[in-house]
Amino acid sequence: MISNAEVAEAVDSDLLASGIDDLLSGKPLEGALAMNRPISPDRIYFTEIVNKVESQLGPPDLYAGGAAGVLVRWQHGPNTLTVTQEQQVTMSLRASASLDAAEAAAFRSGVGTSPGQAPSYLELPYLWQVVRRGPALELPGVVATSDWDQLEQSLRCLLKLWVEQTSLLYEAGWCDEVAFDVSEQESGDRVLGLLQSAEEGLALFLHDDRTTSARPEPDDVVARGWQHRVRQLRAWMASFDPGPDTAETAAGIIVRELRLRGAATPLGVSLTALSSNGESRLQLPGIPLTS
Repeated sequence: MISNAEVAEAVDSDLLASGIDDLLSGKPLEGALAMNRPISPDRIYFTEIVNKVESQLGPPDLYAGGAAGVLVRWQHGPNTLTVTQEQQVTMSLRASASLDAAEAAAFRSGVGTSPGQAPSYLELPYLWQVVRRGPALELPGVVATSDWDQLEQSLRCLLKLWVEQTSLLYEAGWCDEVAFDVSEQESGDRVLGLLQSAEEGLALFLHDDRTTSARPEPDDVVARGWQHRVRQLRAWMASFDPGPDTAETAAGIIVRELRLRGAATPLGVSLTALSSNGESRLQLPGIPLTS
């Protein structure tokens, strides 16, 4: 365990205090980056720095994750303070209105090859967020897609980040699981669910194993990538150890099951039952499904 003394040596304490003071002052920033520089040379100090800020500002408003790392935000008056874990720990202070508008525009433009679009889902501001307090942000999210490859790419990016990033949530005690279901829009039936937890790691649950009106043989379900049936849940389960192929394998199973179930395009399915335990709410603005 890193001591408080070691944290103090690694952190630019003056900059940290200045950022907190600027946030609490509520002075207008006119959309400019009033501060955006490293406060620690090593990302291992991330949780300790977040705790340091939380001791002065109270619980964060949200946590989110993207290719740039995990970010934690506090909103106060017109401004937002962000601590980000990248290759190093950085702090930035921006006018909330400017920051929200820029991120909303990025999600609205979406992913693709047109001008203004992100080339990959990993280039969005973030793919997941857990809102800890206050109203949920009304982000537009990316537009729902009709393309199976795009859906699989977004899920692959999300699951890669979850495998790498959610341990920070769990270690800090912010929550110990995040989960969602994928349902058929027309019938409302749950097809499958995904759970990432401190205890189980990444696990998929197949709630409806039908590809026709008849139930398949167990061997056929196993051949589709499912490992065993959990009788008390009336579902099949597939669990994954962290590894370079985990996200790709899991995303492939999800899309394959949706297509086997008869969905013509991803427009026929939706995200439901998004949850993170504790006093928080999960949002997935980077997944191109309706919710």
